[in-house]
Amino acid sequence: MTRGGLRRELTLAIVFKIVAIFLLYLFFFSPSHRSHVTPADMAAALTQGAPPR
Repeated sequence: MTRGGLRRELTLAIVFKIVAIFLLYLFFFSPSHRSHVTPADMAAALTQGAPPR
């Protein structure tokens, strides 16, 4: 494999990984997927204890 071919292959692999990470963020971790929790909600959840099994 030539030096240029290796460079192109590595560049494509890095670009693919960056795109994959961006898509994971977009579909699973973006602000639209986050819950809005108020301090009152958190206090209520902490005082209720563990849910029954």
